[in-house]
Amino acid sequence: MAGVTTERVRGWATALPEVNEKQHHLFKVPVWQVHGRTFLGMGRGESTAVFCISEEAANAAAAADPEHAAAVRRKDARRSFLGLEVHLATLSALQAEAMVREAWATQAPKRLVNQHPGPAPR
Repeated sequence: MAGVTTERVRGWATALPEVNEKQHHLFKVPVWQVHGRTFLGMGRGESTAVFCISEEAANAAAAADPEHAAAVRRKDARRSFLGLEVHLATLSALQAEAMVREAWATQAPKRLVNQHPGPAPR
């Protein structure tokens, strides 16, 4: 998988401030939250990950690589947009780490993001 594994994703996610790891109640895969808001979750089988980025960014990324990425929505919820699901085998470690950071920065309180600036989101 090009070196991008759940363990590597976990390392990048938990290195960010105020992150908690939980297990998805239904799929039993890891998800990471900042201040109670999920910013990243592994897909079934842990060969994909869902990055909770803006809908606009997810739609653009999915349009750019529809074979390996998709904007994901719930069918039965009021807030249906989830994020961008990506096949981990198609990402370099650098790309995956940047996406983890972007998802964290999208969901974290702005004061926390401002206190811990990192690379600019893509």
